[in-house]
Amino acid sequence: MEGALIKEIEVRMQAENPDLEEIQSIYFGGGTPSLFPASGLKRLLGAFLPEASACREITLEANPEDVTRGQLDAWRSMGITRLSIGIQTFDENRLAWMNRKHSASDAEQAVRWAAEAGFEHLTADLIYGIPGRTHTFEHELERFVSLPVDHLSAYILTVEDQTALGRNIQNGKAPAPDEGQIESEYHALCSAMTEAGFAHYEVSNWARPGGHAVHNRHYWSGLPYWGIGPGAHSFSGMARTANVSNNPRYIRALNSAQGIQDLPLETDALNPIDRYNESIMTGLRTAHGIDLVELEKVHRLRPDLQNAVDWQQLISTGQLIASGTDRFRIPETHWLFADRIASALFHV
Repeated sequence: MEGALIKEIEVRMQAENPDLEEIQSIYFGGGTPSLFPASGLKRLLGAFLPEASACREITLEANPEDVTRGQLDAWRSMGITRLSIGIQTFDENRLAWMNRKHSASDAEQAVRWAAEAGFEHLTADLIYGIPGRTHTFEHELERFVSLPVDHLSAYILTVEDQTALGRNIQNGKAPAPDEGQIESEYHALCSAMTEAGFAHYEVSNWARPGGHAVHNRHYWSGLPYWGIGPGAHSFSGMARTANVSNNPRYIRALNSAQGIQDLPLETDALNPIDRYNESIMTGLRTAHGIDLVELEKVHRLRPDLQNAVDWQQLISTGQLIASGTDRFRIPETHWLFADRIASALFHV
């Protein structure tokens, strides 16, 4: 796999000739990158950047059970600046229910060891809306804010049909997520993080001062990015592409690839209205919101607010806040419904 990944990087470099000085963030995520040998990760970095220090942030997602003091030292020495540890929940019963391999104490120990190892930034993940908790979500949040992390990514529990959990819910063997619980826990989350000094800068992300993730900010700003490896997605600003997700097919294709035309990609070209609508969607997921003047400069599209019934209705009901005549954002209390609100404002 390592050879195929490096080959994809080399093929893309040759075809697109990116300015390496413009690379701001590298993110090792998806699957279980913490299981990948540190020596392999270092070679992948070298394929991108002769000098990793030219990049502002290099992030590695890690499962708590994979974090050892030796691994932490190896990751630090190769230039990882942010470690993202998937805590998910501190409820032992629910960890088992979600088929997680780590315990709550494993997660806490991983975070504390990472802090001792001297990483510049630490992110941790939590999931809310989990049915059947054996203790309160407020208890989860108390444990979280006691940890030495400067960034939180919190997500609603999603259930995939083809997973063991999905089948159990379909068969009535497990309860489905409850919308009332999701909303209640979201508001508890917002309150606890504000009290702990975290800024809510995107629907699913909170940061202490100085802890904002470069990768997250760039992603939600609609900047171009490369995704390398099976199932990875990329965005050029004009089109989205996705690699084949089957590992053997990906490796076979890269072994024989002579150029970018041989990469196992599916491409979805975006027309001007698609790109405008995506900017609305991603912008309204952030505390920054959207600026119609900026959008018009980029996309040459602008809504007619005098006749835009949806805009006026959302403003009158408090789902959209107007700052002056050109800037709009969704208040935190309504961010749970950001995608629905944004879709009401699309050009069609």
